[in-house]
Amino acid sequence: MNILILNWRDIKNEWAGGGEVYVFELAKRWVKIGHKVTLFCSQGIWQPLSSEEVIGGIHIYRRGGRYSIYFWAAWYYFTKFRRTTDIIVEVQNGTPFFSVLYSRKPKIAVVYHIHDRQFFIELWFPLNIIGYIIERYIFPLLYSRTNIMAISKTTKKELEKLGIPRKNIEIVYCGIDEKEPLGKGKKLSFPTILYLGRIKKYKRVSLLVKLMPKILSRVPSARLIIAGWGTEAATVMDMSMRGNNRKKVKIVGPVSEAEKKVLLSKVWVFVNPSIGEGWSISVIEANLHGTPAVAFNVPGLSESIRNGETGFLVENDSEFIDKICEILDNHILRKQLSENAIKWAKSFSWDRSAEESLRILERVRTN
Repeated sequence: MNILILNWRDIKNEWAGGGEVYVFELAKRWVKIGHKVTLFCSQGIWQPLSSEEVIGGIHIYRRGGRYSIYFWAAWYYFTKFRRTTDIIVEVQNGTPFFSVLYSRKPKIAVVYHIHDRQFFIELWFPLNIIGYIIERYIFPLLYSRTNIMAISKTTKKELEKLGIPRKNIEIVYCGIDEKEPLGKGKKLSFPTILYLGRIKKYKRVSLLVKLMPKILSRVPSARLIIAGWGTEAATVMDMSMRGNNRKKVKIVGPVSEAEKKVLLSKVWVFVNPSIGEGWSISVIEANLHGTPAVAFNVPGLSESIRNGETGFLVENDSEFIDKICEILDNHILRKQLSENAIKWAKSFSWDRSAEESLRILERVRTN
């Protein structure tokens, strides 16, 4: 098959996150199996990337920015991809590419999560209203007959609430790198909390910094490491530098894959204070290295964390602090959670996810 992927970003983008990892890990395995994969995405945000590049066998074309990418995608489809494409995989990041309006090719929409109120947290008026209307009303109207690949049960339920028929939605979970060592990294000598991911308003990294003094009042030797970047990075950095505990908070910025693995293996607990996710690849990656996770009981995270087994799901700020401190203070509990976390992470596989997704693509193409 000649597979065309339309996605907002690619794996090299400065703000690439779990969604880009998901697409890349599946696509490079499709290529390995023998299919041709083309990815069309936007350019780099701060630093222009190559307009054309091959990564993992995937032919990548980069044009446009955050909003113009959608117009460029339609243009390139007609001028370059239409004749050679067998199936379109359209990644919906709040706003679809609307390929249903200009292409009769078989297609699949990939949905990580429903954004809903995140539009009003991340975007200014009137873009927040436009995004909300498109996701809630226009997307279900135009894509009600399109096969959809969701990354979790939570996302599937949210899509059903929007009016997407249940029979059109299939779940393909995220995987992990099966070649990674399982929980063999030596932990740091002092209690360490890690947040790793994009720094956006809805991720609430600022809340983590705000709660750090209360954590330190109970575990004075604790340290917080924040790895990643995003639109709220400057605000989070300013908050951490102004407080009396600024030496206890370290913001390392974007990290490479190698640096990420070192951090995940060395810290004591991984945290995610987000208001909602589609899943959370970073939680499973942390689990793979024997690091338990703490997050709020919100969509996506409520599925990637097994409460009381691989970490904790909490309902409020007070519980968030309690569970972080409990893990940092209790070696026996930490060891038990760590062992469970490794077993949980081992149940996921990118190879299996690639095979499952490919079966869906082949079925959609032949129907």
